[in-house]
Amino acid sequence: MKSMPKISMLACLALSCAQAADEVKLNEVTVTSATGFEQNIKDAPASVSVISQKEIAKRNHQDIESIVKDAPGVFGATLGAASRRGITMRGLGQKYTKILIDGRPATSDSAYRGLRAVGSAQNFLPPANTIERIEIVRGPMSSLYGSDAMGGVINIITKGFSNEFSGNVNGYYTLAGKSGINDDYQTGFYANGAVIPDVLGIALYGRYFHKFEDERAFTNRKNEDVNFGAKIMYNATENDEIALDLRRVVNKYERTEGKTLNRTASDNTSVAFEKMSGYTASLSHTGKYDKLLLESFLMHDNMKESGQQDLTLKTTTLNTKGTYFFDNNTLSLGAEYRRERLNEKATTADAANVKRYDFSLYGEDDFDVTDALTLTAGLRYNHDKDYGGHVSPRGYAVYHLSENLSLKGGVSAGYSTPDIKMRTDGLALPFAGGMGAQLGKSDLKPESSLNYEAGVAYGDESINVSAIAFYTRIKDGLGTKPVCVARPGVPCVHNGKTYRRGIWESVNIGKAEVKGVELASDWQILSNLALHSSYVYTRSKQKSGAYEGKSLNNLPVHTVKIGLDYDMTPDLNLWTQMNYLGKTRAVYGLPGDEEIRDYTLFDAGASYKLTKNASVNFSVYNIFNEYVTTKSGRYEILIADGVKYRLGFNVNF
Repeated sequence: MKSMPKISMLACLALSCAQAADEVKLNEVTVTSATGFEQNIKDAPASVSVISQKEIAKRNHQDIESIVKDAPGVFGATLGAASRRGITMRGLGQKYTKILIDGRPATSDSAYRGLRAVGSAQNFLPPANTIERIEIVRGPMSSLYGSDAMGGVINIITKGFSNEFSGNVNGYYTLAGKSGINDDYQTGFYANGAVIPDVLGIALYGRYFHKFEDERAFTNRKNEDVNFGAKIMYNATENDEIALDLRRVVNKYERTEGKTLNRTASDNTSVAFEKMSGYTASLSHTGKYDKLLLESFLMHDNMKESGQQDLTLKTTTLNTKGTYFFDNNTLSLGAEYRRERLNEKATTADAANVKRYDFSLYGEDDFDVTDALTLTAGLRYNHDKDYGGHVSPRGYAVYHLSENLSLKGGVSAGYSTPDIKMRTDGLALPFAGGMGAQLGKSDLKPESSLNYEAGVAYGDESINVSAIAFYTRIKDGLGTKPVCVARPGVPCVHNGKTYRRGIWESVNIGKAEVKGVELASDWQILSNLALHSSYVYTRSKQKSGAYEGKSLNNLPVHTVKIGLDYDMTPDLNLWTQMNYLGKTRAVYGLPGDEEIRDYTLFDAGASYKLTKNASVNFSVYNIFNEYVTTKSGRYEILIADGVKYRLGFNVNF
């Protein structure tokens, strides 16, 4: 019976177990994100990948995107002139990917959704040295995690309670090898320990990132990111854990005349300075009582943006869920309430103060029909202040042909309401450094999708191989269309502001479809040699609307990833990574729009332990100096910015 492993995992959670073994067998990896409770990855009713702490520690990563971008089916898409990255899956853009920290939203979805670099989800995520593992669920999870999980979920599991005091200090410097592209550096720290053993613990962390301004108008502005926080963990009883998590973030962007700032006489919107700051506070409770697991959290975000606009967004979320482990099935029931308030001083009075709320009820049952067959059924009811009620179901089956070979497949509904910025009339969301704007509209419809996937997976102690086909039909998809495309000497004007790139408005694009295939393998060739590879085919098409026949987005049709990891000695690790990205199609067909040509990026690096607790690492990214740009209208967009050299250090204590 499968109930015994589930109960054992619950007991492990109660004891705050950690995956501490030096050598983890590939077929014994456990995940929580596919169902909300811990289970073996081969039983998960979804397509799931896991990135371990050991894998993360071998490289000096800038952010979460740089960690997950090499995973199967994940694509890091450049966003805007600041070259901020976005995480996309299954051919859907970043707004369809739900990012969680320990099963809770990293921040409110509206705080970072949209076209703008300022407010990217990356800014709110913890430093890499705080992470225990990352779980990546590809495919819709709206029934369990709600709106904005149509493309998938990334769950960042942070390090838990420790009686032993420990910590880490790390940093790196990146030297750009391409003329006109400048350097960046980052440093961070993490400390974790018990104030009262087994009762009260605290974790502190921080990160500072600095990007020097480039020399070209369409590339990277000067950027400073400061991210720090604290987590207090209190074991009130042997069954009850209470945690208080506080995070503060400050992001600044600056542009200099003659470099990345290129004002003209007709341009009064390209700004030299932008800032986003805010905090997130959450209080959570986890209770483990025999076969019952209770989880609740109260979370509040307060985010402020200035420069392009003066905007404040406050979000409060309350979520509670109970999971009961029966003999042959596991039942989860939950509820969530979310309230948002937007204040924007630079637009019309109607748009200056906007409020919205939504609540949802959800449930999911994981039923072991036989020892070989597990069926999962889920349902979520969401009620939005502006859009009323909607039901999102999910059904999935996992059939084990043998201990190592499984068939997986399911059907799920996705649902996403326009965020508070997108649905607000009169609100202009600047992008591209103020050269363009996206207008909100109150008559938008929520978008919905129906998603199918089926595949086969094989896994043993040394190899995992999977093949998954997926198909998604989208109705009332949310997107943008140009309402004014600026020409030389003829800019676009809205509410007295001039935009020399153009003005877009939020629209429902009608019907669309996305289809594709994911092939992936992880092979532990030797105890010290591992090969990771994947191929993804993704094709999207708009089936109706003004851009019928065009792609839904500018993601590549073909993606190939091959990575090799080699522990040459106990102290020396070598790695290399090859990513091929096929050409993409222009989406809107504006005058001057270009396809992005196909290109291949080769990276390599080494990590060396100087002592038991100290190591250095050196990496070369884009070894063959690929430099890729494209055009949107009259403007050039940077895709790949040449070779970069990174030298970093890690010190544990």
